[in-house]
Amino acid sequence: MERSPGASGIALSADGTRIAWSRQGSGPPLVIVNPLLADRSSSSTRVLADLLSENHTVYTYDRRGVGESGMGEEYTAESDVDDLLAVVAVAGGSASLYGFSSGAFLALRAAEESAVITRVVALEPTLTPDEGEDELLLLQTELEGLGGVQVPVLVLAGSTSGDETQNLARRAADALDEGEFQLLEGDTASVPDAALADAIESFLD
Repeated sequence: MERSPGASGIALSADGTRIAWSRQGSGPPLVIVNPLLADRSSSSTRVLADLLSENHTVYTYDRRGVGESGMGEEYTAESDVDDLLAVVAVAGGSASLYGFSSGAFLALRAAEESAVITRVVALEPTLTPDEGEDELLLLQTELEGLGGVQVPVLVLAGSTSGDETQNLARRAADALDEGEFQLLEGDTASVPDAALADAIESFLD
């Protein structure tokens, strides 16, 4: 498949915050959702985007307050979803999502709240509670919310990642109507980029 020229630009979130995005490749749209503090220029994001752009139009973006994106007046779970949906709108109005760590839970939240998400791949979804927030209560709330996700979801974890990480991934998959769970050899620091890309591609095809 011939690739379209790369591009970058700014999407406006619901509250007017400027969200920076980049695009590469050709094919069905796929948005990569990074963990909170990782921007779209990180080496791991660039390598994965290059691999996935063989068969997809891949969008990467800087989350609110990171990289070239603005901070806006406040940062909330709702604004996080709005920012992601603004990028999906740039991608043509619907897209599949791949998210890692806190980005995985953000991708799942977006799929819960909007019908424009077609599929989700979530690698080791994790939560980062705010100061003073009850981690177990937050986890239970997030898992209960996943019942509203009506699209196919693949939840991934590394085979040598800790038990807690694997168990959370399994619980997330079990909470979904159309959830699948898959282990990748190694942990997230050692899983080859090609193996991760293959798992994503196989599920999205």
